[in-house]
Amino acid sequence: MLLVKMVTVEVLKGILQKRPEGYVELRYHSRQTFSISVKDGKIETLNSGVVEGACARVLVDGSWGFASSTTLGKEKIDKMLRSATSLAKSSKPKKKRFVKLVSLKPQVGRYETPMKKDPEKSDKEELVSLVIDVDKAVRGFSKIIVSDTVTFNIVDDNLAFLSSEGSEIHQHIVRCFGSVMVVAREKGNIASAYESIGEQSGLEVLEKTPLMNAGLTAAERASKLVSAKMAPAGYHQVILENRIVGLLAHEAVGHCAEADLVFGGSFLANKIGEKVASEKVTLVDDGVFPNGFGTMKYDDEGVPTQKTIIIEKGICKSFLHSRETAQHFGVSPTGNARAWTFEYDPIIRMRNTYIEAGDYTLEELAEDIKEGFFLKGGLAGQADFNGEFMFGTQEAVKIEKGEFAESLRGVTISGNAFEVLKNVDAVGKDFAMRTGLCGKEQVNYVGLGGPSLRTKVLMGGAK
Repeated sequence: MLLVKMVTVEVLKGILQKRPEGYVELRYHSRQTFSISVKDGKIETLNSGVVEGACARVLVDGSWGFASSTTLGKEKIDKMLRSATSLAKSSKPKKKRFVKLVSLKPQVGRYETPMKKDPEKSDKEELVSLVIDVDKAVRGFSKIIVSDTVTFNIVDDNLAFLSSEGSEIHQHIVRCFGSVMVVAREKGNIASAYESIGEQSGLEVLEKTPLMNAGLTAAERASKLVSAKMAPAGYHQVILENRIVGLLAHEAVGHCAEADLVFGGSFLANKIGEKVASEKVTLVDDGVFPNGFGTMKYDDEGVPTQKTIIIEKGICKSFLHSRETAQHFGVSPTGNARAWTFEYDPIIRMRNTYIEAGDYTLEELAEDIKEGFFLKGGLAGQADFNGEFMFGTQEAVKIEKGEFAESLRGVTISGNAFEVLKNVDAVGKDFAMRTGLCGKEQVNYVGLGGPSLRTKVLMGGAK
Protein backbone atom coordinates (compact mmCIF):
# COMPACT_ATOMS: atom_id res chain seq x y z
CA MET A 1 0.00 0.00 0.00
CA LEU A 2 2.83 2.41 0.81
CA LEU A 3 4.40 1.89 -2.64
CA VAL A 4 1.10 2.56 -4.41
CA LYS A 5 0.59 5.63 -2.26
CA MET A 6 3.97 7.19 -3.10
CA VAL A 7 3.50 6.50 -6.81
CA THR A 8 0.06 8.14 -6.64
CA VAL A 9 1.38 11.16 -4.73
CA GLU A 10 4.08 11.68 -7.36
CA VAL A 11 1.38 11.63 -10.05
CA LEU A 12 -0.64 14.19 -8.10
CA LYS A 13 2.41 16.43 -7.73
CA GLY A 14 3.06 16.21 -11.46
CA ILE A 15 -0.50 17.30 -12.21
CA LEU A 16 -0.13 20.34 -9.92
CA GLN A 17 3.10 21.37 -11.62
CA LYS A 18 1.10 22.04 -14.78
CA ARG A 19 -0.26 25.10 -12.91
CA PRO A 20 -3.95 24.31 -13.40
CA GLU A 21 -6.57 27.04 -13.41
CA GLY A 22 -7.79 28.42 -10.07
CA TYR A 23 -6.99 27.10 -6.61
CA VAL A 24 -6.60 23.32 -6.51
CA GLU A 25 -6.62 20.73 -3.73
CA LEU A 26 -5.71 17.11 -4.46
CA ARG A 27 -6.27 14.40 -1.84
CA TYR A 28 -5.26 10.75 -1.77
CA HIS A 29 -6.86 8.32 0.71
CA SER A 30 -6.51 4.61 1.37
CA ARG A 31 -8.56 2.99 4.14
CA GLN A 32 -7.76 -0.51 5.33
CA THR A 33 -10.37 -2.07 7.63
CA PHE A 34 -10.78 -5.16 9.76
CA SER A 35 -14.01 -5.96 11.60
CA ILE A 36 -15.44 -8.85 13.55
CA SER A 37 -18.86 -9.22 15.11
CA VAL A 38 -20.07 -12.15 17.21
CA LYS A 39 -23.76 -12.41 18.05
CA ASP A 40 -25.17 -14.99 20.44
CA GLY A 41 -22.20 -17.31 20.05
CA LYS A 42 -21.95 -17.14 16.26
CA ILE A 43 -19.61 -15.10 14.08
CA GLU A 44 -21.88 -12.67 12.26
CA THR A 45 -19.25 -10.55 10.50
CA LEU A 46 -15.59 -11.17 9.69
CA ASN A 47 -14.33 -8.74 7.07
CA SER A 48 -11.16 -7.05 5.93
CA GLY A 49 -10.63 -4.83 2.94
CA VAL A 50 -9.11 -1.75 1.37
CA VAL A 51 -10.72 1.26 -0.29
CA GLU A 52 -8.44 3.62 -2.19
CA GLY A 53 -8.86 6.68 -4.37
CA ALA A 54 -8.14 10.33 -5.00
CA CYS A 55 -10.12 13.53 -5.45
CA ALA A 56 -9.75 17.06 -6.74
CA ARG A 57 -11.45 20.19 -5.45
CA VAL A 58 -11.05 23.33 -7.54
CA LEU A 59 -12.03 26.94 -6.82
CA VAL A 60 -12.51 29.07 -9.95
CA ASP A 61 -13.96 32.59 -9.79
CA GLY A 62 -15.60 32.00 -6.41
CA SER A 63 -17.17 28.63 -7.26
CA TRP A 64 -16.19 25.10 -6.19
CA GLY A 65 -15.94 22.02 -8.37
CA PHE A 66 -15.28 18.49 -7.08
CA ALA A 67 -14.51 15.12 -8.66
CA SER A 68 -13.09 11.81 -7.42
CA SER A 69 -11.70 8.60 -8.86
CA THR A 70 -10.83 5.07 -7.75
CA THR A 71 -8.51 4.71 -10.75
CA LEU A 72 -5.16 6.31 -9.99
CA GLY A 73 -3.31 6.39 -13.31
CA LYS A 74 -1.98 9.67 -14.65
CA GLU A 75 -4.61 9.99 -17.37
CA LYS A 76 -7.49 9.30 -14.97
CA ILE A 77 -6.25 11.80 -12.40
CA ASP A 78 -5.75 14.43 -15.11
CA LYS A 79 -9.31 13.78 -16.29
CA MET A 80 -10.54 14.02 -12.69
CA LEU A 81 -8.95 17.45 -12.31
CA ARG A 82 -10.41 18.67 -15.59
CA SER A 83 -13.87 17.46 -14.50
CA ALA A 84 -13.61 19.34 -11.20
CA THR A 85 -12.52 22.50 -13.04
CA SER A 86 -15.38 22.19 -15.50
CA LEU A 87 -17.90 21.74 -12.67
CA ALA A 88 -16.56 24.84 -10.89
CA LYS A 89 -17.10 26.92 -14.02
CA SER A 90 -20.52 25.52 -14.85
CA SER A 91 -21.85 25.88 -11.29
CA LYS A 92 -20.88 29.53 -10.95
CA PRO A 93 -24.22 30.94 -12.27
CA LYS A 94 -26.11 28.89 -9.66
CA LYS A 95 -24.02 29.99 -6.66
CA LYS A 96 -25.62 32.41 -4.21
CA ARG A 97 -22.34 33.27 -2.49
CA PHE A 98 -18.94 34.10 -3.96
CA VAL A 99 -16.44 31.83 -2.21
CA LYS A 100 -13.26 33.33 -0.80
CA LEU A 101 -10.69 31.50 1.28
CA VAL A 102 -8.80 32.98 4.20
CA SER A 103 -5.08 33.13 3.45
CA LEU A 104 -2.99 30.23 4.71
CA LYS A 105 0.74 29.69 4.76
CA PRO A 106 1.63 26.56 2.75
CA GLN A 107 1.90 23.58 5.08
CA VAL A 108 4.44 20.79 4.73
CA GLY A 109 4.29 18.11 7.38
CA ARG A 110 3.58 14.59 8.57
CA TYR A 111 1.57 12.98 11.33
CA GLU A 112 1.28 9.39 12.47
CA THR A 113 -0.82 7.90 15.24
CA PRO A 114 1.47 7.03 18.17
CA MET A 115 1.34 3.24 18.53
CA LYS A 116 2.96 0.58 20.70
CA LYS A 117 1.26 -2.36 18.96
CA ASP A 118 0.76 -1.81 15.23
CA PRO A 119 -2.44 -3.65 14.12
CA GLU A 120 -0.86 -4.35 10.74
CA LYS A 121 1.61 -6.68 12.48
CA SER A 122 -1.00 -8.37 14.67
CA ASP A 123 -2.36 -11.89 14.54
CA LYS A 124 -5.97 -11.41 13.45
CA GLU A 125 -6.87 -14.91 14.67
CA GLU A 126 -6.05 -13.77 18.21
CA LEU A 127 -8.47 -10.85 17.83
CA VAL A 128 -11.18 -13.20 16.60
CA SER A 129 -10.56 -15.45 19.61
CA LEU A 130 -10.77 -12.46 21.94
CA VAL A 131 -14.18 -11.42 20.63
CA ILE A 132 -15.44 -15.01 20.85
CA ASP A 133 -14.18 -15.25 24.45
CA VAL A 134 -15.93 -12.01 25.44
CA ASP A 135 -19.17 -13.23 23.88
CA LYS A 136 -18.88 -16.52 25.79
CA ALA A 137 -18.23 -14.73 29.09
CA VAL A 138 -21.18 -12.38 28.59
CA ARG A 139 -23.61 -15.21 27.79
CA GLY A 140 -22.31 -17.18 30.76
CA PHE A 141 -22.70 -14.28 33.19
CA SER A 142 -26.35 -15.02 33.93
CA LYS A 143 -29.13 -17.28 32.71
CA ILE A 144 -31.34 -14.24 32.13
CA ILE A 145 -29.06 -12.86 29.39
CA VAL A 146 -30.85 -13.76 26.17
CA SER A 147 -28.80 -11.96 23.54
CA ASP A 148 -25.50 -10.18 23.04
CA THR A 149 -23.39 -8.69 20.28
CA VAL A 150 -19.63 -8.15 20.60
CA THR A 151 -17.65 -6.22 17.98
CA PHE A 152 -14.08 -5.11 17.36
CA ASN A 153 -12.81 -2.91 14.53
CA ILE A 154 -9.57 -1.55 13.13
CA VAL A 155 -9.55 1.38 10.70
CA ASP A 156 -6.17 2.30 9.18
CA ASP A 157 -6.15 5.51 7.11
CA ASN A 158 -3.32 6.78 4.90
CA LEU A 159 -3.90 10.34 3.71
CA ALA A 160 -2.06 12.76 1.46
CA PHE A 161 -2.96 16.38 0.72
CA LEU A 162 -1.43 18.66 -1.91
CA SER A 163 -2.48 22.14 -3.00
CA SER A 164 -1.58 24.64 -5.69
CA GLU A 165 -0.45 26.93 -2.84
CA GLY A 166 2.45 24.57 -2.13
CA SER A 167 1.12 22.45 0.74
CA GLU A 168 2.12 18.79 0.99
CA ILE A 169 0.88 16.78 3.98
CA HIS A 170 1.02 13.07 4.80
CA GLN A 171 -0.96 11.50 7.66
CA HIS A 172 -1.34 7.93 8.94
CA ILE A 173 -4.24 7.57 11.38
CA VAL A 174 -5.18 4.30 13.09
CA ARG A 175 -8.31 3.72 15.20
CA CYS A 176 -9.07 0.58 17.23
CA PHE A 177 -12.47 0.25 18.88
CA GLY A 178 -15.10 -2.23 20.02
CA SER A 179 -18.46 -2.53 21.72
CA VAL A 180 -20.75 -4.91 23.60
CA MET A 181 -24.56 -4.88 23.58
CA VAL A 182 -26.38 -7.12 26.06
CA VAL A 183 -30.09 -7.93 26.44
CA ALA A 184 -31.55 -9.57 29.56
CA ARG A 185 -35.09 -10.92 30.05
CA GLU A 186 -36.85 -12.01 33.23
CA LYS A 187 -40.55 -12.44 34.02
CA GLY A 188 -41.59 -10.57 30.90
CA ASN A 189 -39.25 -7.65 31.57
CA ILE A 190 -36.44 -6.74 29.17
CA ALA A 191 -33.39 -4.58 29.84
CA SER A 192 -30.40 -3.77 27.64
CA ALA A 193 -26.97 -2.35 28.32
CA TYR A 194 -24.17 -1.08 26.10
CA GLU A 195 -20.47 -0.45 26.64
CA SER A 196 -17.77 0.66 24.20
CA ILE A 197 -14.01 0.97 24.18
CA GLY A 198 -11.53 2.49 21.80
CA GLU A 199 -9.35 5.41 20.80
CA GLN A 200 -6.88 6.48 18.14
CA SER A 201 -4.04 4.10 18.91
CA GLY A 202 -2.67 0.65 18.22
CA LEU A 203 -3.86 -2.55 19.84
CA GLU A 204 -2.52 -1.43 23.21
CA VAL A 205 -6.03 -0.02 23.67
CA LEU A 206 -7.09 -3.58 24.55
CA GLU A 207 -4.76 -3.47 27.54
CA LYS A 208 -5.77 0.05 28.55
CA THR A 209 -9.52 -0.61 28.26
CA PRO A 210 -10.08 -4.39 27.95
CA LEU A 211 -13.00 -5.49 25.82
CA MET A 212 -13.70 -8.22 28.38
CA ASN A 213 -14.25 -5.61 31.10
CA ALA A 214 -16.71 -3.76 28.85
CA GLY A 215 -18.59 -7.02 28.23
CA LEU A 216 -18.88 -7.94 31.90
CA THR A 217 -19.91 -4.38 32.83
CA ALA A 218 -22.71 -4.48 30.25
CA ALA A 219 -23.78 -7.96 31.37
CA GLU A 220 -23.92 -6.91 35.00
CA ARG A 221 -25.92 -3.78 34.24
CA ALA A 222 -28.48 -5.54 32.04
CA SER A 223 -28.91 -8.33 34.62
CA LYS A 224 -29.37 -5.82 37.43
CA LEU A 225 -31.82 -3.55 35.65
CA VAL A 226 -34.15 -6.20 34.24
CA SER A 227 -36.01 -6.36 37.56
CA ALA A 228 -35.51 -2.72 38.54
CA LYS A 229 -38.30 -0.18 38.90
CA MET A 230 -38.79 2.67 36.46
CA ALA A 231 -37.34 6.01 37.48
CA PRO A 232 -39.96 8.72 38.01
CA ALA A 233 -40.71 11.37 35.43
CA GLY A 234 -40.25 15.03 36.26
CA TYR A 235 -37.78 17.86 36.64
CA HIS A 236 -35.01 16.66 38.96
CA GLN A 237 -31.61 17.58 40.26
CA VAL A 238 -29.19 15.09 38.77
CA ILE A 239 -25.61 14.10 38.25
CA LEU A 240 -24.99 13.43 34.57
CA GLU A 241 -22.31 10.76 34.14
CA ASN A 242 -19.26 11.73 32.08
CA ARG A 243 -20.33 9.58 29.12
CA ILE A 244 -23.66 11.41 28.91
CA VAL A 245 -21.91 14.78 29.22
CA GLY A 246 -19.80 13.95 26.16
CA LEU A 247 -22.93 13.21 24.15
CA LEU A 248 -24.50 16.49 25.30
CA ALA A 249 -21.33 18.45 24.44
CA HIS A 250 -21.23 17.04 20.91
CA GLU A 251 -24.83 16.65 19.80
CA ALA A 252 -26.59 19.54 21.50
CA VAL A 253 -23.83 22.16 21.76
CA GLY A 254 -21.01 21.41 19.32
CA HIS A 255 -23.22 21.37 16.23
CA CYS A 256 -24.53 24.81 17.17
CA ALA A 257 -20.94 26.10 16.92
CA GLU A 258 -20.23 24.77 13.42
CA ALA A 259 -19.98 27.92 11.32
CA ASP A 260 -21.94 26.55 8.36
CA LEU A 261 -24.85 25.89 10.74
CA VAL A 262 -24.34 29.29 12.38
CA PHE A 263 -25.09 30.69 8.90
CA GLY A 264 -28.43 28.90 9.15
CA GLY A 265 -29.27 30.52 12.48
CA SER A 266 -28.16 28.01 15.11
CA PHE A 267 -28.59 28.88 18.79
CA LEU A 268 -25.07 30.32 19.03
CA ALA A 269 -25.44 32.66 16.04
CA ASN A 270 -24.61 36.24 17.13
CA LYS A 271 -23.74 35.09 20.66
CA ILE A 272 -19.97 35.57 20.65
CA GLY A 273 -19.15 37.29 23.96
CA GLU A 274 -22.47 36.39 25.57
CA LYS A 275 -23.06 34.10 28.54
CA VAL A 276 -24.63 30.84 27.34
CA ALA A 277 -23.74 28.47 30.22
CA SER A 278 -22.69 28.41 33.86
CA GLU A 279 -19.34 30.01 34.66
CA LYS A 280 -18.25 26.51 35.72
CA VAL A 281 -18.50 25.25 32.14
CA THR A 282 -15.68 25.42 29.60
CA LEU A 283 -16.41 23.51 26.39
CA VAL A 284 -13.83 22.92 23.67
CA ASP A 285 -13.36 21.17 20.36
CA ASP A 286 -9.84 19.80 20.21
CA GLY A 287 -8.03 18.54 17.12
CA VAL A 288 -4.86 17.64 19.00
CA PHE A 289 -6.28 15.73 22.01
CA PRO A 290 -3.93 12.80 22.76
CA ASN A 291 -5.35 9.56 21.28
CA GLY A 292 -8.63 11.33 20.48
CA PHE A 293 -10.91 9.53 18.04
CA GLY A 294 -11.16 12.73 15.97
CA THR A 295 -7.51 13.81 16.33
CA MET A 296 -5.44 14.74 13.28
CA LYS A 297 -2.58 17.20 12.88
CA TYR A 298 -4.09 18.75 9.74
CA ASP A 299 -7.67 18.87 8.49
CA ASP A 300 -8.70 18.01 4.93
CA GLU A 301 -8.03 21.56 3.73
CA GLY A 302 -4.44 21.35 4.94
CA VAL A 303 -5.10 23.60 7.95
CA PRO A 304 -3.25 22.77 11.19
CA THR A 305 -5.70 21.65 13.86
CA GLN A 306 -5.82 23.16 17.34
CA LYS A 307 -7.70 23.32 20.62
CA THR A 308 -10.64 25.64 19.95
CA ILE A 309 -12.49 27.03 22.96
CA ILE A 310 -16.20 27.30 22.12
CA ILE A 311 -17.40 28.27 25.61
CA GLU A 312 -15.01 29.61 28.26
CA LYS A 313 -16.36 29.86 31.81
CA GLY A 314 -19.85 30.19 30.41
CA ILE A 315 -19.04 32.76 27.69
CA CYS A 316 -19.32 31.91 23.98
CA LYS A 317 -15.86 32.49 22.50
CA SER A 318 -15.57 30.90 19.06
CA PHE A 319 -17.14 28.92 16.26
CA LEU A 320 -15.65 26.02 14.28
CA HIS A 321 -14.41 27.06 10.85
CA SER A 322 -13.27 26.03 7.42
CA ARG A 323 -11.13 28.38 5.34
CA GLU A 324 -14.26 29.67 3.65
CA THR A 325 -16.22 30.50 6.81
CA ALA A 326 -13.11 31.90 8.51
CA GLN A 327 -12.82 34.42 5.66
CA HIS A 328 -16.50 35.35 6.02
CA PHE A 329 -16.25 35.86 9.80
CA GLY A 330 -12.87 37.57 9.63
CA VAL A 331 -11.10 35.03 11.87
CA SER A 332 -8.41 32.36 11.56
CA PRO A 333 -9.42 28.87 10.38
CA THR A 334 -9.71 26.32 13.19
CA GLY A 335 -8.91 23.15 11.22
CA ASN A 336 -12.44 21.71 11.25
CA ALA A 337 -12.90 20.87 7.55
CA ARG A 338 -13.10 17.09 7.30
CA ALA A 339 -14.16 14.51 4.72
CA TRP A 340 -15.21 10.90 5.33
CA THR A 341 -13.31 9.53 2.32
CA PHE A 342 -11.90 10.73 -1.00
CA GLU A 343 -15.43 10.47 -2.41
CA TYR A 344 -16.55 13.50 -0.34
CA ASP A 345 -15.52 17.12 -0.22
CA PRO A 346 -14.65 18.48 3.25
CA ILE A 347 -17.31 20.12 5.40
CA ILE A 348 -17.13 21.62 8.88
CA ARG A 349 -17.01 18.84 11.46
CA MET A 350 -16.10 18.48 15.11
CA ARG A 351 -12.97 16.58 16.16
CA ASN A 352 -12.93 15.83 19.92
CA THR A 353 -15.60 17.84 21.74
CA TYR A 354 -15.68 17.91 25.53
CA ILE A 355 -16.33 19.85 28.70
CA GLU A 356 -13.20 20.40 30.77
CA ALA A 357 -12.89 18.69 34.15
CA GLY A 358 -13.55 20.31 37.52
CA ASP A 359 -12.39 19.20 40.96
CA TYR A 360 -15.40 17.40 42.55
CA THR A 361 -15.48 13.69 43.32
CA LEU A 362 -18.71 11.80 42.62
CA GLU A 363 -19.40 11.68 46.37
CA GLU A 364 -18.98 15.46 46.60
CA LEU A 365 -21.32 15.97 43.65
CA ALA A 366 -23.94 13.88 45.43
CA GLU A 367 -23.60 15.22 48.98
CA ASP A 368 -25.68 18.38 48.41
CA ILE A 369 -28.53 16.54 46.66
CA LYS A 370 -31.40 15.84 49.05
CA GLU A 371 -33.37 13.96 46.43
CA GLY A 372 -32.22 13.29 42.89
CA PHE A 373 -30.57 10.83 40.51
CA PHE A 374 -27.21 9.81 39.10
CA LEU A 375 -27.89 9.17 35.40
CA LYS A 376 -25.47 6.69 33.84
CA GLY A 377 -24.77 5.11 30.48
CA GLY A 378 -25.44 7.46 27.60
CA LEU A 379 -27.36 6.08 24.61
CA ALA A 380 -28.21 7.54 21.24
CA GLY A 381 -30.57 10.46 20.92
CA GLN A 382 -31.31 13.51 18.86
CA ALA A 383 -30.72 17.25 19.01
CA ASP A 384 -31.43 20.25 16.81
CA PHE A 385 -29.52 23.42 16.08
CA ASN A 386 -31.37 25.34 18.80
CA GLY A 387 -29.86 23.10 21.46
CA GLU A 388 -33.07 21.12 22.05
CA PHE A 389 -32.26 17.49 22.75
CA MET A 390 -33.61 14.09 23.82
CA PHE A 391 -31.18 11.35 24.90
CA GLY A 392 -31.58 7.91 26.39
CA THR A 393 -29.82 6.77 29.56
CA GLN A 394 -29.27 3.22 30.75
CA GLU A 395 -29.45 3.55 34.52
CA ALA A 396 -30.76 6.01 37.12
CA VAL A 397 -29.22 5.62 40.57
CA LYS A 398 -31.40 7.24 43.21
CA ILE A 399 -29.75 9.80 45.48
CA GLU A 400 -31.24 10.36 48.95
CA LYS A 401 -29.75 12.88 51.38
CA GLY A 402 -26.44 12.85 49.54
CA GLU A 403 -26.10 9.07 49.41
CA PHE A 404 -26.35 6.74 46.40
CA ALA A 405 -29.25 4.30 46.80
CA GLU A 406 -31.07 1.82 44.55
CA SER A 407 -30.61 1.50 40.80
CA LEU A 408 -33.62 2.17 38.60
CA ARG A 409 -34.21 1.67 34.92
CA GLY A 410 -32.75 4.34 32.68
CA VAL A 411 -34.88 7.18 31.41
CA THR A 412 -34.93 9.65 28.57
CA ILE A 413 -33.76 13.16 29.33
CA SER A 414 -34.77 16.19 27.32
CA GLY A 415 -34.72 19.96 27.23
CA ASN A 416 -32.44 22.71 26.00
CA ALA A 417 -28.74 21.94 26.40
CA PHE A 418 -27.85 25.52 27.18
CA GLU A 419 -30.41 25.68 29.97
CA VAL A 420 -28.98 22.44 31.36
CA LEU A 421 -25.48 23.94 31.22
CA LYS A 422 -26.63 27.18 32.85
CA ASN A 423 -27.88 25.11 35.79
CA VAL A 424 -24.52 23.41 36.34
CA ASP A 425 -23.29 24.22 39.85
CA ALA A 426 -20.51 21.63 40.21
CA VAL A 427 -18.20 19.81 37.80
CA GLY A 428 -16.49 16.51 38.51
CA LYS A 429 -12.90 15.46 37.95
CA ASP A 430 -13.74 12.02 36.49
CA PHE A 431 -13.00 13.08 32.91
CA ALA A 432 -13.55 10.41 30.24
CA MET A 433 -13.42 10.33 26.44
CA ARG A 434 -15.42 7.99 24.27
CA THR A 435 -15.62 7.16 20.59
CA GLY A 436 -18.31 8.47 18.28
CA LEU A 437 -19.52 8.39 14.69
CA CYS A 438 -21.22 11.65 13.73
CA GLY A 439 -23.69 11.64 10.86
CA LYS A 440 -23.81 15.25 9.66
CA GLU A 441 -24.32 14.93 5.85
CA GLN A 442 -21.47 12.39 5.74
CA VAL A 443 -20.35 10.27 8.69
CA ASN A 444 -17.02 10.82 10.44
CA TYR A 445 -15.15 9.69 13.52
CA VAL A 446 -15.31 12.02 16.52
CA GLY A 447 -14.41 12.03 20.19
CA LEU A 448 -16.95 12.90 22.90
CA GLY A 449 -15.91 13.67 26.44
CA GLY A 450 -16.25 15.40 29.75
CA PRO A 451 -16.58 14.85 33.49
CA SER A 452 -19.72 14.09 35.47
CA LEU A 453 -21.56 17.27 36.44
CA ARG A 454 -24.44 18.37 38.67
CA THR A 455 -27.39 20.14 37.11
CA LYS A 456 -31.17 19.90 36.63
CA VAL A 457 -32.93 18.11 33.80
CA LEU A 458 -36.35 16.88 32.68
CA MET A 459 -36.59 13.11 33.02
CA GLY A 460 -39.17 11.04 31.17
CA GLY A 461 -40.02 7.90 33.15
CA ALA A 462 -42.84 6.47 35.25
CA LYS A 463 -45.61 8.82 36.31
